[in-house]
Order: sequence, then C-alpha cells, then structure tokens
Amino acid sequence: MKSTRKNTIKIGTFSADKKGIMHGKIFGLGLGVTPVMFEPQTSQGGKSYFRLIADPAKEAYEIGAAFPRDKDGLAYHSVSIESPMLPAPISAALFPDKENNTFNLVWNRQDEAKDLKAEATVNVNVQPQNQMQTPTRRPNGQQPML
Repeated sequence: MKSTRKNTIKIGTFSADKKGIMHGKIFGLGLGVTPVMFEPQTSQGGKSYFRLIADPAKEAYEIGAAFPRDKDGLAYHSVSIESPMLPAPISAALFPDKENNTFNLVWNRQDEAKDLKAEATVNVNVQPQNQMQTPTRRPNGQQPML
C-alpha cells in the first residue's frame, strides 16, 4: 500500500527513561488521552520487543506490542494496539524524533476506496430480498399458485 503524508496521523509521543522504558500518551483514537508505557521484553527466542501497558499508574492493562523493524536503514517499531473499544486492531509505527530525544507514534489511515471495494466484494453473491424465486413443480405435477 502506498501511503501519503496527508493520511499519517501522530497519535502519541514517548520518551525513554534510564531503564529503557518509554513513557507517554496515546491520543486521537476517540478514547481520550491514555497514558501508556512501552515495557522492554525478551522473547523465548532471545529477541527484544515492547509490551504496551495502558494506565500504568492505576490499573495497568496490556493493549498491544511493538516489534523492532528496519526499512532502508531506518530503525522503527511496528506497533499493534488492541482494545474492545476499537472496531479492529490498529497498526502503527514508533519512530525516533530526529530533533529531540523522543519517539512519535504514527498511524496511517487506510485507503477508503480500498475498504469500500473489499466490502463490495464480500456482498457480490447476495440476492436482493425483492427478487422472487422461480416456482418449482410440486411432486403431483401441479403448478404452485402465485
């Protein structure tokens, strides 16, 4: 999918502490402003990633994960955010800010035309409710009354 700058939305800002934990807030998802921390983890295979913990000072519940990626020499984290309040998981990216010692969480809105095409494809075989079915013959050979 080719993304354009106009569809990229900044939904969070984070800064790292001395332990490597990133603290910040996610906003702009229609859920208010949510404090979130990116907690460093290591998989059983020895690979590093982050667990996303929402509301860490109060209830502390997991809302996703972030995995390191590299594209054309640019290091970033691929982020997946899940919530019962969202219609589907959100895929975002966490990039280091070049101007200061922070990180920006950005999300790309999906192409609406692509979404509409996918929805239309799903409904291709649905018959309109107004359409009458062709009458079938009864076992005794009589035509049904219409």
